[in-house]
Amino acid sequence: MALLALLVAGDARADDALAEKAARFRQALVEHHVSREGVLLYRMDAERGAQDLERGTYPPSADLPTYTGLWAATACLRARVDSEPAQALADAERALAGLELLMRVTGVRGLLARSVRRDAGVATDGFSGRWFRGATGFENWSWRGDASHDQYANGLLPAVAACAQAFPERARGLVTDFAAHLLDHDLQLIDPDGRRTRFGDLSPRSGLGFNSIAQITAYAAFALAAELDPDPRWARQRDRLRDGDRVLARGRRTNLRVLGITNHSNDLMAWNLYRVLVPLARATGDPGLADLRHGMQRAWLRVRPDGNAYFALALCAIEPPSCDRSAAADARQLLERFPEDKRQRSAYPGLDALPRWPIPGRKAARLARAAVPIELRPPSSFEWKSSPYRLEGGTDPSIQYTGLDFLAAYWLWVAHASGRPLAP
Repeated sequence: MALLALLVAGDARADDALAEKAARFRQALVEHHVSREGVLLYRMDAERGAQDLERGTYPPSADLPTYTGLWAATACLRARVDSEPAQALADAERALAGLELLMRVTGVRGLLARSVRRDAGVATDGFSGRWFRGATGFENWSWRGDASHDQYANGLLPAVAACAQAFPERARGLVTDFAAHLLDHDLQLIDPDGRRTRFGDLSPRSGLGFNSIAQITAYAAFALAAELDPDPRWARQRDRLRDGDRVLARGRRTNLRVLGITNHSNDLMAWNLYRVLVPLARATGDPGLADLRHGMQRAWLRVRPDGNAYFALALCAIEPPSCDRSAAADARQLLERFPEDKRQRSAYPGLDALPRWPIPGRKAARLARAAVPIELRPPSSFEWKSSPYRLEGGTDPSIQYTGLDFLAAYWLWVAHASGRPLAP
């Protein structure tokens, strides 16, 4: 009995330490990375960040909808499982406002801006990507176009699914605008200049019919819209994609690995789509549930060796009976070791001593033979979409990332540990 009491006390102290770490990450995020409009600026200059927040000269980043949407999803999940949800609901409301801004600034219904700046008259010629002036009502803004399905799969859709109960009107507006854009443009993302974005084909033809992630992203848009809005167009298109085009059946393989090389960002999209669709399909009796579950289970077997805490805890929160208890325990230990230093450094001691994988990864990156201990990894904008085998990273000490990656995994852990699976 004494030994049991000591073990319980140890677990309680560890839980308290994780909760305190989460509070510190959350405080730093809202103080240093959130614009006044609610957009999450995930990559900031530590020296001039406060000035940029004040002036609206936000960094010309490439992926603001992903991080803003994941913040909303994480905050809404926290509100469901936290005994004191007021702070989480306030965070979620800010993040949803940020997503709405990223959509309205474009002037095209359902089209997200990848990045925004509140800086009228400032030239954007030196920035990467395609830039546009803000639409009516946003004349003092500029925004980055060429949105891809990534921003919807990783950002908007998880936010809508997680926040639909607490913020039904806002969730409905976001997803029906997205669904309407797809219907109006033959399941393509189209910029104001009439050009399809580079990774904006969400039709069954995407990638010559092989890009299952893009196809399932479109399916998720219509499935969510059909659940949240009575317009029959959404259900018709959902059923056409599932039964006619068989996108879920063809989507049982959501990512491939060749000689160990893969795109870990695709893995993140797949798991965020399963996070949205599996609970929704179960609740609505969607005939595509078996295909979704097959794809999720296959995806888990593929990513299991990576030790990705977000994927492990997502599986446990999506479908508790399928939870890999050993992987969940490993995920908790990884969160305990998760470093709070999210700034780039000039050097990363210890990496050179690790055994190398003989074949370079994507973009010829050097990789370790085994997953790099979390304490040694170069910081990432979002750990769970980066390679755990990476040996290289940015070396600009002024760059500061958020702790959203920790928070997203931590609140999935709390949902799993409290027996509160993800709800549609």
